[in-house]
Amino acid sequence: MKKFIVLAILIVLGLTILSLVTGYALASAKPFRPGDLPFPVQNLAEQLNAYLIADSTGRALYCLELADQRTEDLTVLSGEKKVNLALKHLSMSLDHAIQAVADAPEEDLGMLSAKLADLLERMEASLNLLEELPEEQTALYSALITKINALQKMLTVTSVTQSTIQVAGNTVLLPLVGNSGVSGVPIPGIDPRAVAFPPGSLGALHLFYPLIGQHAVIECEACHTNGQYSGTTTQCEGCHSPDKPANHFVGNCSACHSPVSWMDVQFDHRLAGSNDCISCHSNDKPRNHFDGQCSACHNTTNWAGASFNHAPVGAKDCQSCHQKDKPANHFDGQCSSCHNTSNWNDATFNHEAMGATDCLSCHRDDKPKNHFEGQCSACHDTSNWAGGIFDHGAAGATDCLSCHSEDKPDNHFDGQCSACHNTSNWQDGQFDHGAAGATDCISCHNDDKPDNHFEGQCSACHNTSNWGNASFDHGAAGVTDCISCHNDNKPDNHFDGQCSACHNTSNWGDASFDHGAAGATDCISCHNDDKPDNHFEGQCSACHNTSNWGDASFDHDAAGATDCISCHSNDRPDEHSQEQCSACHNTSNWGDAEGG
Repeated sequence: MKKFIVLAILIVLGLTILSLVTGYALASAKPFRPGDLPFPVQNLAEQLNAYLIADSTGRALYCLELADQRTEDLTVLSGEKKVNLALKHLSMSLDHAIQAVADAPEEDLGMLSAKLADLLERMEASLNLLEELPEEQTALYSALITKINALQKMLTVTSVTQSTIQVAGNTVLLPLVGNSGVSGVPIPGIDPRAVAFPPGSLGALHLFYPLIGQHAVIECEACHTNGQYSGTTTQCEGCHSPDKPANHFVGNCSACHSPVSWMDVQFDHRLAGSNDCISCHSNDKPRNHFDGQCSACHNTTNWAGASFNHAPVGAKDCQSCHQKDKPANHFDGQCSSCHNTSNWNDATFNHEAMGATDCLSCHRDDKPKNHFEGQCSACHDTSNWAGGIFDHGAAGATDCLSCHSEDKPDNHFDGQCSACHNTSNWQDGQFDHGAAGATDCISCHNDDKPDNHFEGQCSACHNTSNWGNASFDHGAAGVTDCISCHNDNKPDNHFDGQCSACHNTSNWGDASFDHGAAGATDCISCHNDDKPDNHFEGQCSACHNTSNWGDASFDHDAAGATDCISCHSNDRPDEHSQEQCSACHNTSNWGDAEGG
């Protein structure tokens, strides 16, 4: 901050010196004329240069030189639109020259009067060159001619002394001869008997209150009403007090106005000793304006071209003026934490200098939806906001789902992300079933199993180390309903009972059917296709046993077989008895037949 103040002071000093040098050059060279864009700067520099001349005679000579330059300007600008400005500046330069002559020592007045007389001749000659003037310039022209003629008469009647030239404020009061008006032409409408002074007398010259400008052309009765002359006020306020608006400057009218043109106001703040700007301009400032003196920003040359210098006025409480300038949810500290007075928009916030650690107080609205609720500093830094790296450990972030719930795909594990992922490499996930306490495999892997797969838990066959190398433990899984899984594995016309009736879980191919354990008594349901043509239609168990299929012995009684011909019709020879076999044969010895 100190470096900034020193730099600002150096810059101001440099600009001041540059302005002084430039102004002195302009004041010396006088290259511009009224109406030129740089002329106001040159004019100001000329007045300042005159003010800086300590010797009063030297100052008078310099002011006469400036008045002579304005006379030349009028001659050059004759016939142009700028002639009105040239007339105004010629009149003001003549006033300044007369005032400077009046301030000179008595012994130098003779020499200065001669130079003033020569100047007046050149001015009159320059004015005579002017062609027909617009109406708005006629009054100024007439007043200037009146002023010149009055001075010329005064110089011919008496020598110029400090007692014959009166100064009121910044306006020079010049005497006129009698009431004869300009060049001895009588002013119509005035009764000569109202003026009791003989021609050429001090009263006729009106030296006690010299008449200049508009005072020289008005009727005497405008001031001397009812034939009264003595006691008439010589102060502007005495006549013009009703003309002042409310809250008007309380000083003398002559501080701003001149008798030449009442409306042509030029207030010289320096001559009036006016430095309390607010006393006059308080109502000119808008709402919420800076409460200090106007001179902190404005100058008397150009009111609108304001430039506020924060350092000289000691303006440190930025918010007192700029509170309304900041947008919603803006940093509540001083503007100087980010902004500077040279470039308001080029803001850089120094978080460290401000001790700003509560990031959310400013940046809460900057984060997207479902963003981490902790402090921004857990991921971001003040150098590069976008390059955020989240430090889960420093932030104490263990509830992964609070941030990453939306990142997981459909049907993803519902537990914490840390069960599989790490903060170094999100994609390289390894699920620790034990750490996660994950025993309900189907909740995650249900969509991974093929059609008609075992409906139980995956852990009955698979392990978390090698998913493909599965070994099903029927006992551990409590699986007894073999058909629920292996129904599609059996061939056509296979036994419909449980697989465990023949097969075991150790060797599927080495099957041994336990008819008793299976309660299988309906032999034909399985072996119907095994019997040869014209075979006994009854149960296989009538002849065969489950130990030796080939060693068959038919128990006719047990089978209730009495219709012998149904089986043995093709066993008898031709022309054999057509009766039942049992009429001759028995089931013990087929060959030992009885009967015919």
